[in-house]
Amino acid sequence: MKPVIYHFTNIAPLYRKKLWETLLQSNAFDFINFFGKNNRSGIKTIDFDQKVFQEKSSKLRPIKNRWVKGKYLIWQSGVLRRVLFDKVDMVIILGEFIVVSNWLVALVCRARGIKLVFRGHGMYGNERPLKLFLRKTYYRLANAHLLYERRSKKIMIEQGFKKDNLHVYFNSLDYDTHKALRKVNEHLDKKIVFPFFTEPELLNFVFVGRLTKVKKIDMLIKAVAGLKEKGHTVNLLLIGDGTEKESLEILASNILTEGYYHFFGACYDENELGKYLATSDLCVSPGNVGLTAIHSLSSGTPVCTHSSFENQMPEVEALEEGKSGVFFKENDLEDMIHRLNEWIQSGKKNKAEIRNVCFQVIDDYYNPYYQEKVIANLVNDGKAMI
Repeated sequence: MKPVIYHFTNIAPLYRKKLWETLLQSNAFDFINFFGKNNRSGIKTIDFDQKVFQEKSSKLRPIKNRWVKGKYLIWQSGVLRRVLFDKVDMVIILGEFIVVSNWLVALVCRARGIKLVFRGHGMYGNERPLKLFLRKTYYRLANAHLLYERRSKKIMIEQGFKKDNLHVYFNSLDYDTHKALRKVNEHLDKKIVFPFFTEPELLNFVFVGRLTKVKKIDMLIKAVAGLKEKGHTVNLLLIGDGTEKESLEILASNILTEGYYHFFGACYDENELGKYLATSDLCVSPGNVGLTAIHSLSSGTPVCTHSSFENQMPEVEALEEGKSGVFFKENDLEDMIHRLNEWIQSGKKNKAEIRNVCFQVIDDYYNPYYQEKVIANLVNDGKAMI
């Protein structure tokens, strides 16, 4: 009989679709997903009417979330009853100490002898004393942790946590789809892919994500203008929508040349996104890069972002300086322009070589099959793989 794992999470985001498919169909364990909703989050969620999920509908169990201001999850109704009375081998919950129900779930699991695992970012390294105390107190309730990056594991070891209880399982997107698109997008013609540019054959910078202040897209627009002053004209493609779109369009119209930038709007079609990412030369994310880095590397395109890792998202760890990554000082426009100028002048534009480096880290770690292996190893009491 396979071990039974209960996974309690906040919502079912679309980007986890392939991971959930993989875990629900695992031969190593029975994975039961409990999830809620947040209709005000604006995050696109999984369509469970699809056949692959309908066949596993008994393992998909909605729960009620209690949110504060639509942003802070503080209670999940029904989870206590599950861990109090159900027969389960391992419980995975969010590593968020502000979720009050998590504390009680943790105490019940420890009392019943159920292996308790926290999934999340772990420690950033920038926690102030009170937050550090609360995180360490909460994290010590778990038997083990599933972390998104090695850096967080290193910080937690320094804070006294045992390394073999810290399992880095990274993050992933729709790996199978992205891998299938590699050959399709390998030799696309820029003139066909970018008909909206006056000179589509130029170097192309792309951004994919929400156009919000935290993403600092204004820096990207100013950097492109700064590069032109240094004699490097590049095209800029912005894919996404958000609260800052109108102000960014005004900024671009004031300092960039029409025909050399394009606001594409929101796009959720993997074929379209893959085409634009694969044909671009560099993905630039001046703020936190997050899963955009994984999406770009999955398409064979390197990423430029800031180097303050304590303020970054964990996926930044996938980038390798000088190969698949270009880093600049956070919030420093002049350094951003300088590093982009260096990248352009260095000639690091051998597409085939760069693509292989980008693909390798995705194939090795940032995919749902690696994540499944980590969880299977964990449920079987194995030591941390990384």
